[in-house]
Amino acid sequence: MTKKQMMPKILVLALFCGLLTPLWACGKDKTHSENAIAAEETTEKPQAPCPDISQIRSICELATLECYYHNVAISTKEKGQGLSHIGEKDREFWIEYSGVAKLGVNMANVNMEIQDKEIVITIPKAQLLGLSDYTFSPDSYISEDDGINKNPITPENQTQAVAKAQEDIRQRFSKDDAMLMRAQERAKSLIENYIQKLSEIWQADYQVTFMYD
Repeated sequence: MTKKQMMPKILVLALFCGLLTPLWACGKDKTHSENAIAAEETTEKPQAPCPDISQIRSICELATLECYYHNVAISTKEKGQGLSHIGEKDREFWIEYSGVAKLGVNMANVNMEIQDKEIVITIPKAQLLGLSDYTFSPDSYISEDDGINKNPITPENQTQAVAKAQEDIRQRFSKDDAMLMRAQERAKSLIENYIQKLSEIWQADYQVTFMYD
């Protein structure tokens, strides 16, 4: 066989091999792509965390509303009875002092129920959580005692007067619906802000409903 007769066969074989190469390469790329897609499909996205009840209770603690007050404890120490108290007179006195009342919700009574993205949070009515230590004002007054027998105003008399005045303060704040509502709304607002931030970070559309005891 001459060289001239062999050239077409070599050319055909070369062309056939040239066609196989891109077909094999395409088949490899397709398999790689399918594997990549399968890997993406099986990779789970991190699940958005649910709001934490302990965090919500901590928020309620931070939501405490502090109210400054100024009060006056007014009292009268009556003169004593009997011969040993002849000449005594009633003594009037008042004591001015200042303090801080703390209003908020009881954290232990805050509850949360979650169903998918539906969240129901129960907030109890706000209440007086306590009164801070008070400080006395220099504007207090004690009447003079010019009787034959003295009727002194003792530290115990002053403590009792302030204790009674403090009880009045407790009653006033415990019945102040406007201030208690402000404390409750403050807790609700901070909780809403906490859940909204979670929604933005994790792109989770939480639906929150508030219930009140």
